[in-house]
Amino acid sequence: MFGYVGVNKKRETVMFDDWVFQYLPKIFCGLAFFVNPIFIYMIFSENTKKFGNYRFLLLFFALFNLTYSVVNVVVPLDIHSYRYCFFLFLKHGWFVEPSEFHFNLLVARCSLVAASYAILLIHFIYRYLAIHNSKFTGEKFHLYMTFSVLVFAMYFGVWHAICYYPGRANVEIKKYIRDDFREIYGSDSIDFNMLGALFNEGSKETTFQSWVAVILWSSLSTISIVMFLVLAVMIIKKLNKMAPNASRKTAKFQVELLRALVVQTVIPIFISFSPCLLSWYSPIGINNIEAMALGVFAFVDPVAILLCLPIFRNKIFRVCRGGSILESAKSSTVQTN
Repeated sequence: MFGYVGVNKKRETVMFDDWVFQYLPKIFCGLAFFVNPIFIYMIFSENTKKFGNYRFLLLFFALFNLTYSVVNVVVPLDIHSYRYCFFLFLKHGWFVEPSEFHFNLLVARCSLVAASYAILLIHFIYRYLAIHNSKFTGEKFHLYMTFSVLVFAMYFGVWHAICYYPGRANVEIKKYIRDDFREIYGSDSIDFNMLGALFNEGSKETTFQSWVAVILWSSLSTISIVMFLVLAVMIIKKLNKMAPNASRKTAKFQVELLRALVVQTVIPIFISFSPCLLSWYSPIGINNIEAMALGVFAFVDPVAILLCLPIFRNKIFRVCRGGSILESAKSSTVQTN
């Protein structure tokens, strides 16, 4: 009796999971495609002197958001756990069948989360260079963009390698979850591409491999966050030194940009990094939270930036009061000239 009730509860949970994994990514993708083009338009309709080359980094960020949103829909992840194991797999969509190509798509989908850290890092480095009047933010900006693309590729490649080798769910992990997987999903876990980690109740080789993967994932994420904090402190110290000599308007705008960047960083930490930590170290039933969190930041982050920067926030308020975006852009340009 109790076993039957338990199975029914699990299946009800999976039905809700199906709704989450199938529809929420599409909803957030639609929201991202609504917000990010507005974000891009506002950046490039603003006075060029206001943002300088920084607008191209913001464009890079917006294009990444759109790409991530599409991939989130086309390659939907299902996150689940059983006892001492957590695992990711593709349950819906065009790439469910087990193959090397489909597994690489799964890995690439996960690697995009790590690549978001690279986007934030190159923003922090740019802000640090900008307040030091570096040539890499002006006449040599093309070199900085090349550096940015390389950093992005490095993050993506390193994460891809970690997922592909120690993070790949081997046969032992798939057999460990086999009965529970069949009970819930009605399928054999052996027939799915998976990433996973088994922390206990497995062979020494599998548990060691699992801990290596999780420690590497955690280390890369933690090092990135530490670099964000260090650069933020260095930027604040430099701004404090600049304050007596810089114009009030310039100093204020630099502080506003830093504030927006901090908000831009805090959001992925709470809705991307934190859920990942929960799934890595606490394999419990938090699957819906993780799925929602990993899909929402491409929409929330640009909204946060627009609301943090007064020049954008004022445009939005003017539009809300009945003006058009074009008129708002013209009004802002006149005020800043």
